[in-house]
Amino acid sequence: MFSENEKNIVSNFYSRLDEIEDKELQLFWEQGYAIAQFDTCFEDFADDNEEDEYTSFVFKVVNVEGDVPIEISSAGYFIVNYHNFPQKIEVKH
Repeated sequence: MFSENEKNIVSNFYSRLDEIEDKELQLFWEQGYAIAQFDTCFEDFADDNEEDEYTSFVFKVVNVEGDVPIEISSAGYFIVNYHNFPQKIEVKH
C-alpha cells in the first residue's frame, strides 16, 4: 500500500483516519503549525517521476501560524504527503 519512502512517515496517521473524522487537528512543523480538518486522501505521483507514487492527504485550513510547508488553495484546502508531512499531529480539544 505505501511506498518504502512513505511507510514510516504516513502509515500511522493513515491507520487513524476514522478517529479524526470531523475533528480539528493541529499539524506541527519546525517553523509553525496549521489548524485544519482532514478531508480526504488519494493516490498521487510526482510530476517529474511517475515511479514515485504516494498517498496525499487533503485538509481544510482553519488557521495557520508561522512558516509552514503547505500551499493553500483559493478554496482553503492544502495537501500533505511524505514530502511535507508534519512532525506531529494532535487532535484539538
